[in-house]
Amino acid sequence: MAIARGTHKCEQVTITLVPTADERSFRHVPTTFSPAERTYAWRHFDKLEYMIIPKKISNKEVTIELFVEAHGKGKPNPVHLQKMIQQFVQAKIKSEWMGLKLGGISRAKTAALPDQIVRRGTIEEILGAQLE
Repeated sequence: MAIARGTHKCEQVTITLVPTADERSFRHVPTTFSPAERTYAWRHFDKLEYMIIPKKISNKEVTIELFVEAHGKGKPNPVHLQKMIQQFVQAKIKSEWMGLKLGGISRAKTAALPDQIVRRGTIEEILGAQLE
């Protein structure tokens, strides 16, 4: 379900994932792109609402932008939010992101969702080339 955020602020982190020797790495590039709506959708995990937009895909690394909004009592402190994001990434690597391992997670920063990125159509359009 897509949630309209408008100019709503959320937290943004850049996550670097490293493909393993497993050929499944590139079949499980993290994204929340919805082909039916041709936009990126918000998803739910534990106490987080999140959106994932891939930024770079190569045989050496996969870089994604993770937009998150934590739910609960008040705004979580930065350390608690970083731990929630770490737990989210580790859970996804174990379950859905087969063939990828964690390379790094940047610190969370407040950001508005970039409208032009959210409306783009496919990973190929973002990267400007066809994936092989």
